[in-house]
Amino acid sequence: MKIVIWTQSAPKVEAIKEAIFKIPYFEGKDIEIIDIKVSSWISDMPTSIEENMIWAKNRALNSKKEISDADFYIWMEGWTSFFWEKSYLFWVVYILDNAWNGHFWFSNMMEVPEYFHQKIYTEKLELWPVLESATWVENASKKNWAFWAWSDDILTRKDQFIYAFTSAIPAFFNKYYKL
Repeated sequence: MKIVIWTQSAPKVEAIKEAIFKIPYFEGKDIEIIDIKVSSWISDMPTSIEENMIWAKNRALNSKKEISDADFYIWMEGWTSFFWEKSYLFWVVYILDNAWNGHFWFSNMMEVPEYFHQKIYTEKLELWPVLESATWVENASKKNWAFWAWSDDILTRKDQFIYAFTSAIPAFFNKYYKL
């Protein structure tokens, strides 16, 4: 079984590998994971659920155009969205199969601390440099990301990818999605 994931990020690739080996649908299958980079056709910094969903779907669709014979095409991305007076961090997953059937899923949402909310939404700064400055961890966004910092290492970036992927994949196998 061939799975294409739009990323070369080690936490994302490792999360997919770990999730696949926990999921009964994949037991006994020879799994090949291919990581690639493709365009999303929109902003590199989505700031709403809708934009993040479009971003994820476009990356999966473009992955299928690059490698047409895979069983699944996956895109996962995290970002913040503003709701009322607060913002929330979440991950979105979009999985597309070879027959062009696609499904979204989201990780849990975590409220963005006020300091970061102000930097992102009022000062229009990107999260990664603000996170690095506040945590004093070089490449904090590539290592553990904000879930780790804001949850005192209870929730990690990798955990969120695993939860979102394992929540999305049943739509391709579960009998209730076929009714």
